[in-house]
Amino acid sequence: MGPTNKVRIEIYGVKFVINSTESPDYVKQIAKELDEQIRDFMKDHPRSSLSDAYLISLLDYADQLKKCERNADHLRSQLSAYLEESARAHIEADEYRREIDKLKREINLLRQSGQQAESNKK
Repeated sequence: MGPTNKVRIEIYGVKFVINSTESPDYVKQIAKELDEQIRDFMKDHPRSSLSDAYLISLLDYADQLKKCERNADHLRSQLSAYLEESARAHIEADEYRREIDKLKREINLLRQSGQQAESNKK
């Protein structure tokens, strides 16, 4: 873990001091996005409490997190499948290279025996 930073933020007029190992700019950016989300919610729902706005924002972020985790899991499984397919392709390519080398040796042997047969006829 890196050093802990104390970052002063403000969300919907309420000031906080956050201890974070993230950069202050990152924490401030997240706070700014949350402030905008809460302001939008309060503007659209003027009779709601600030607690309602925080709760709805929390649910939204939790939903986004779950969707991102599912997407990451899906990408990991796709990547694993691609890596397995790639490994199989490499093994198959190696087998073909060995077969090609074997056939080249056989061709060379046949050419040599053909050349010897020609020289024996002379």
